[in-house]
Amino acid sequence: MKALLLAAGGLSLTGCAVYVPTTPTTPLLRNKGEVELTAGLRGSSLEAGAAWSPAGRLLLTAESALKTSNGSETRNSVTFNYHNLHRQAGLGVGTYRLLGKEQATYLAAVGGIGFAKADIYDPNFNLLFFSGPLVHYQANYRRYYGQVYVARQLERVSFGMSLRGTLVDYSRLRRDSVAVQPSSRFYVEPTWFVRVGRGALQGQATFGFSAPIGADRTQPDHRNLTPVTALIGVGVVFRPHLLKQ
Repeated sequence: MKALLLAAGGLSLTGCAVYVPTTPTTPLLRNKGEVELTAGLRGSSLEAGAAWSPAGRLLLTAESALKTSNGSETRNSVTFNYHNLHRQAGLGVGTYRLLGKEQATYLAAVGGIGFAKADIYDPNFNLLFFSGPLVHYQANYRRYYGQVYVARQLERVSFGMSLRGTLVDYSRLRRDSVAVQPSSRFYVEPTWFVRVGRGALQGQATFGFSAPIGADRTQPDHRNLTPVTALIGVGVVFRPHLLKQ
């Protein structure tokens, strides 16, 4: 717990991180056949997701995210323009329960796998905000995750919290074309979320953080390879099954 509190104190919207977490999906499907579609922004990341309940208490999810940016560096009167790209997609399966006399408490658990590719450049601000040599990271990785979340559903607003654990498995990780090994691969990712609106369309806001467990913060690459990342996003939720009501 102390490690998590220290990590939260160093929270940032890491712009040049190799591992970029998605905002945890928290669908609130209640019956067989229902579907939710989501779209949102987290910093410069564009995220989209879908959830479907093909059978009672069964939950299937899909998500994707794209993060891009451009930059340039000039040294010795020579300018190098670069493009940062991070893209990923994932699938999950889980279950949900409606609790309480009015079935207004929602409890769900989801597990899944994601695939990601990163190609980024870091200006390497190490001393008094002056940049060092530009560092190039290339990575392919899978992420295995387990997530539980609980929500309270009211007529016009729903709110809840989620806890996700993510294991990152690199199939390729290079710094300036040299293979490197990260100091941590497991991340704890608590979030809190709120939805507002009734009917088919809702607005949603999420805030939380992603923190590595057992990371060596003294390593020079720690903010790139073991980042503490803010999970703050806004988006919309579309529930087509409510269009008929």
